[in-house]
Amino acid sequence: MHKIYGVALGPGDPELMTLKALRILKESDVIFYPGSINKGIKKSYVYPLLQHHQLEDKDLIGFYLEMSTDRTQVNQIYKDTVAQIKTLHEQGKKISIVCEGDISLYASFSYILAQLQEEALPVSLIPGINSFSLGSAQHQISLSLWNEKLAILPRVSSVAEIQTHFDTFDTLILMKIRTRWKKMYEELKQQQWNFYYCERLGTTEEYITTDLHEIAEREIPYFSLLIIKK
Repeated sequence: MHKIYGVALGPGDPELMTLKALRILKESDVIFYPGSINKGIKKSYVYPLLQHHQLEDKDLIGFYLEMSTDRTQVNQIYKDTVAQIKTLHEQGKKISIVCEGDISLYASFSYILAQLQEEALPVSLIPGINSFSLGSAQHQISLSLWNEKLAILPRVSSVAEIQTHFDTFDTLILMKIRTRWKKMYEELKQQQWNFYYCERLGTTEEYITTDLHEIAEREIPYFSLLIIKK
């Protein structure tokens, strides 16, 4: 039986996919890809990457997750997706499951992986480039040097929390910033830190800035992050 591959596609630029990832996808019969459902509208961040590499001749199966703190729908989708994967695997199909960014960092694939492992199915993971790695490259900054310490923080709720982490770390990467952005924005502007804002990295809609005043009225998308250095 073939291995089932978890394949990271990188942050959004189709040329930042690894050679191994592209080879595995070209060899696959079926590719499962994630998407979101927001206010009834389905959208997939990674589908255009598959289109770019002309993978539409494959059997492409989307699994769409509701953007909600209620995990009922999401957990059911994961369960149903794993059931599909298992059936196709037993039919001898070559299967890949893709995700944006890296395969192991805030990746929807990790929930599927746990269930595939419970089913004792053979799985192999192909890592990818993280969004904050591209963000630091676009801003042309180092994330850490020498003995500097780096922390990745999701859904930070206050500037006080950031200040606490700066007692230990030199650089902070704030992920999933949209949900609490309006609450923190006014406080952040008053700090003497260095800010590197990024959104939709690697896409035609990419936007970066080091001036928080420029995004005072900006609608912060889900695919955004903020790098802060002391």
